[in-house]
This record gives sequence, C-alpha cells and structure tokens, in this order.
Amino acid sequence: MPAKLVFGAGGIGGTDKGFTYTWDTAEKASSLLDTLENLGLKELDSAASYPPGNPWNTETLLGQSKAVERGFVVDSKILGGRGPMLTDELITTSVGKTLQLLNAGKVRTMYAHFSDTHTPIEETAKAFDKQYREGRFERLGLCNYSTAELSQYFSICGEKGYVKPTVYQGEYNALVRDDEAELIPLLRQHKCVYYAYSPLAGGFLTGKVTFTTNAESQLHRTRFHGPSTFKPYADRYNKEKMHNAVRALKKVCDEDGVSLQEASLRWLVWHSKLGEGDAVILGATKVGQLESNYHEFRVV
Repeated sequence: MPAKLVFGAGGIGGTDKGFTYTWDTAEKASSLLDTLENLGLKELDSAASYPPGNPWNTETLLGQSKAVERGFVVDSKILGGRGPMLTDELITTSVGKTLQLLNAGKVRTMYAHFSDTHTPIEETAKAFDKQYREGRFERLGLCNYSTAELSQYFSICGEKGYVKPTVYQGEYNALVRDDEAELIPLLRQHKCVYYAYSPLAGGFLTGKVTFTTNAESQLHRTRFHGPSTFKPYADRYNKEKMHNAVRALKKVCDEDGVSLQEASLRWLVWHSKLGEGDAVILGATKVGQLESNYHEFRVV
C-alpha cells in the first residue's frame, strides 16, 4: 500500500513576513476546508507555531472555521522556541491552548516539534504520558529527532511504561534521504510510522529556483528569496550540488515527458521507503497548487 496524504496546515494564517496570506481569515480557511473535503483530504497537520512567524494563528483559524466539528482529524505540535520547551508545565500549557483554540476535547496526534536539549528526555516522556492518560491526544509523535534521541526515547518509555511514540515526522524527499539508513529501520522495529514533510524540498524540486531567470519576479514569496526566505531550506538546498541534482533529474524527466514536480511526488508515494501506515504531508499556498499536487500524487 502506498503512503497516504495529509494536508500541511502551516499555510493557513498570515504573517508579517509574507509566508502566506492565502487563507488568512476564518472565511478563507472554511473555503479551503471545502476544497480539502472534496478531495477527500480530511487529515490536517497543524502546530502551535504555525504559520511560521505567527504562533497559534493557524489553530485559531481552524477553530473559527470549525474544522474539528466538520469531521477533520487534526494533529498538532507543542509550541517550540529557544530554551526549555518540553517541560511538564510547557507541554501542559501548549496542549491546553491547542485544544481550546480548536474547540476540541482531544487531537489525534500530539508531537514534540523538536527535541529539547535543555530538558531530560525522561521528564518529557513522563509529561507526555500524563497528557495521554488524561485523554488529550490519541497518539504521541516526535518530529525532527535524531536516531540516537529516538532510540533513547523508546528505551525510556519501555523502562518506565510511558506511552511510546507511534508517529515520527521528518524531512524526506528525493534530495534528502538520510533517514533511510538508520532512522526508518529503527521506527520499523518499534512499529512507528513515518510522516514525511517537505516532499518538494520547500519548492526546490519544482526546478523554479534552479532555472529562474528573474529571482525578484519568479521567486517572490518563496522560501528561497526575499522576506519569505526560510533559512534552513535555503542553507540546505540552495547550493551547487543540489542544483546539479535538479538539472540531472530534469534531463531524465524531459526524456520521459513528466515534470520534475510530478516525478518527485510520485517517487515519494510509490517508490520510496514509505509504505502502509506512513504519510506524505502535502502543503500548498494556493488552491490550484493543492489540486495539482494532489492529482500528481494519485497518478498510478
């Protein structure tokens, strides 16, 4: 079975840095939910920190547009930041605010958005276990943890009887495949599924960045140019070896008559290390982009 699709809700909301203004009101968010419903995409990947630069705005709009009441399944993440972020107090506060904003008694999955080097893993595991046993989420998830951190987390949960993570979320696409070596095999050992974000490398796998002839007009409001630049993506992808990889991939795609984008998305669903129970988090900033990406994923 191929991986399923989950909609990345980080494009809901507005920020002062122009990441997106497409769905920045409750009315616009409700219209987006109509589109998602028509496509059969009823699972939403949210976070306290979404959209980037304006924490809680995404979940505020999801609540105002009655996403949970309409039958959408919502996954969320603890609010991140500098310094400690996964203490018992901060986890409790973040979970509580998410549920309040969503007008929900629980979410399906609650993730740690990042590992917290300031807080012992055992303290974090105990805090999540308490929230789980209080019925505030159905599954525990971890995002962006290293293989070593994951291994330690699984061990502590096994020793202490705490709820184990059953979902992991990481960056995985045709250009970034590091997790295939050790991390994904570790997840399989613990019956933990993998949710892949950034399937198009933040838009880099569309070829737009590599083949641009006018960055100001063609890369406006992308993650690689201007005020909406997302530094982690720019640092990871906007370098010569990645551009060379895109050029080589485009040559092969041109020979077979498919676009870079279509090949990248279809590889992830049908030919990568993802399988049954895993998911691809599909983001978008426009309805046309969402519908196009969705149909390219689903081509057999």
